[in-house]
Amino acid sequence: MSNRVQRGQALILIAVAFIGLAAFIGLAVDAGILFTDVGHLRRAVDAASLSAANQFREGRTAAELTASARQVLALNEMNVGSTGVAVETCTTNPGDPQLCFTPPRKMVRVRADLPVNFAFLPIIGFTSVTIHANAISEAASIDIVLAIDTSESQAYDSGCGDAATDGNNDDDAWAEINLGSGTADGVADDGCSGGPARVGSFDDDYMRDPNICNPHKQCRPFRDVQDAAVQLTTRLLSPYDRMSIVTFDRNAATPVTLGSAAAIDPVALQTQIMALDIYKFPGCPGYTAAGDPSGCTSTNTSDGLKAAGNQFGAFTREEAVWIVILLSDGGANAATDTSSPANWICPGSPGAVNWVEPFCRDPIAGNRHPVGDAAYDPDDAARDRGDWVGCLDSNSTSHPGSCAALAPGYGQGAVIFTIGLGDRVINNTTCDAGVWGASCEPNFGEKLLRYIAAVGDDGNPLTDPCSATGVGADCGNYYYSPTGSGLLEVFEAIASRIFTRITH
Repeated sequence: MSNRVQRGQALILIAVAFIGLAAFIGLAVDAGILFTDVGHLRRAVDAASLSAANQFREGRTAAELTASARQVLALNEMNVGSTGVAVETCTTNPGDPQLCFTPPRKMVRVRADLPVNFAFLPIIGFTSVTIHANAISEAASIDIVLAIDTSESQAYDSGCGDAATDGNNDDDAWAEINLGSGTADGVADDGCSGGPARVGSFDDDYMRDPNICNPHKQCRPFRDVQDAAVQLTTRLLSPYDRMSIVTFDRNAATPVTLGSAAAIDPVALQTQIMALDIYKFPGCPGYTAAGDPSGCTSTNTSDGLKAAGNQFGAFTREEAVWIVILLSDGGANAATDTSSPANWICPGSPGAVNWVEPFCRDPIAGNRHPVGDAAYDPDDAARDRGDWVGCLDSNSTSHPGSCAALAPGYGQGAVIFTIGLGDRVINNTTCDAGVWGASCEPNFGEKLLRYIAAVGDDGNPLTDPCSATGVGADCGNYYYSPTGSGLLEVFEAIASRIFTRITH
């Protein structure tokens, strides 16, 4: 065979090899295009499902959910067209096992189809292929326990001498208008500071008595607490979210449990909230006779947290986010032990320092004492209950701070928000200076609420977002409102901090 023939055959073989090589390169390019678009589409659908779940959380319609998903896909440069995206919920797909649960959950599925155009395969007749992706997101179902301080001090803004805290000099104006002549006289309340106790038909502190302000629902700032709590119920998405109502004063009560029909009915919740009353203390003969304040105080924060935490154990939904919102207008000064019948926790003995103001506790926040210690007081009890509600389950891998001492399985791991209401949280001057001197901390109440919020922020009391924050300022999961009128903004800020997660 001549060299010319051999060269001709080689050229043919090389040409065929180049065609094969080009085919492999083309296939590699088209495969790269395909797999790249698959990855992009999956990520875009994940983002779209989160967006749709957030909209579902807000109670949007199916059309609005779809529009939200399509917009996110477009922002991710996924041109799926007008029919290439579908958003499904249990409402649109009844019986779908991925979307429908008992009790209901906020599941949203986004499906998207994307045509992928090839660069090489059109040569052999394959111009494009349609790829598919779907993602299911869950907007967190929420179990909220709203624990509200209903002690008698929640009517103090209806009393005389408080213009600096409630901005209202004429505190008996409501009574003058609604129970008297129909016109407020505009006279500043000063009966508590040496002025006339009564101008017109009503004492300056007439509305401060719970027996009077409760029937009219005009106890202040408690009426503002009720109005803000009612507003919070409008953010719940029935039947997915649940709310329990806990009150605490001398003891705790649970007017609405998480397992009740009212817990998922905003209207029923609102009725229950507006039916709440401030506790009217019946008097304390023991203190009058013997100077013993045991059982004479009425802010049992420990009992309120215990009742709140018990709701998650009694009506457990593992998929729900557990949240406690604790509102108080002062420090803890009442608690009971675990005896049966329970005994009031009040350290000391008649004549000892804990039996002068501030009653039943020492005046320094953070003087932590263990159960059984002679100095164990209501503040210690409240901090222990805060650990129980907010610490992560002690079977987990990390137990920082006081959480480390908990028994396995003890912590609830709930998110806790705390709200300090009014001047007494940061400027409580009820302190026997003759005994304590200048050692009393006026912001004792705020320090307790900030500690509980630090535990409930991440299950770790050592990571305190408030550690470098001044008195009377919001930080982490703690909010401060000097007056009741600011509570609407506080509750809205808390409501906005609900998160969403991808589940599939």
